Amino acid sequence: MAFTIDQRHRLIENGRLVTRIMSPAQNTGGAFARQPSILIMHFTYGASAKSSAEWFRDGPKKVSAHVVVDRDGTVIQCVDFDTAANHAGKSSWGGLTSFNNKSFGIELANWGYLKRSGAGWSSYTGVPIPEPFIAPHKNGNPYLPTDAPIGWEPYPQAQIATAMGIARELVKTYRVDTILGHDDIARDRKWDPGPAFDMARFRNQLLGDRAVDGPNTLTVRSPSGLNLRNGPGVGSGVLELLADGTVVEPVERSGNWVMVNVLDEAGIAQKTGWVHGAFLV
Repeated sequence: MAFTIDQRHRLIENGRLVTRIMSPAQNTGGAFARQPSILIMHFTYGASAKSSAEWFRDGPKKVSAHVVVDRDGTVIQCVDFDTAANHAGKSSWGGLTSFNNKSFGIELANWGYLKRSGAGWSSYTGVPIPEPFIAPHKNGNPYLPTDAPIGWEPYPQAQIATAMGIARELVKTYRVDTILGHDDIARDRKWDPGPAFDMARFRNQLLGDRAVDGPNTLTVRSPSGLNLRNGPGVGSGVLELLADGTVVEPVERSGNWVMVNVLDEAGIAQKTGWVHGAFLV
């Protein structure tokens, strides 16, 4: 697949417009006042890209997203890239708020978090997921127990490849330099794209400098501990004191500050925040 974006901010795949199921104007925020450079990744919590795009068009909640990617990699555009989509809601991160007006939104057709169904796992609608991704959410699960490994629908490779292609074109066309999950900007109420989506790998293939198959960890070196903050700077709130020897995965950098995933003994990200890079080795 080869994606481009035309002068009217519409997505083109292999020389042709992608399928368009456009959200009505009242479900958007109108033209961007300032061109965004942030991309937010979501899961739909739904059955298909088409059903989600139609819900954006016809549903009562006045929500939308720029594109929806189905499990087989097909894509539907719902909002042109010069227009703010209502995909983020109440949101804050890194000192910024109101991400509808500051970001693009890519939705991935995916059931998200699953429920126990006999010996297996299924969607909230009862669709069985035979090989779920099992992990706790880094911000705490959406249901009790909050810290236990639970089931999540995996993302097929074809879907990730399409999302990567679209995101790469957003980086090229609009100079996107920050990629976040909905669960990064709405930590207390959203869980998408969730632990089944390898956000660190996705970011680094688009923006970073690590080998695709190489390790990407650093270690905290501070005998008195290191503050994990909710933004890059000493004025940002402290989330936790990380012990000396804590292993972290760098995600992005802002000056001397590094956004990291804090890893447990199994190498699974448990939380995300900012630390001063001078104390990482």
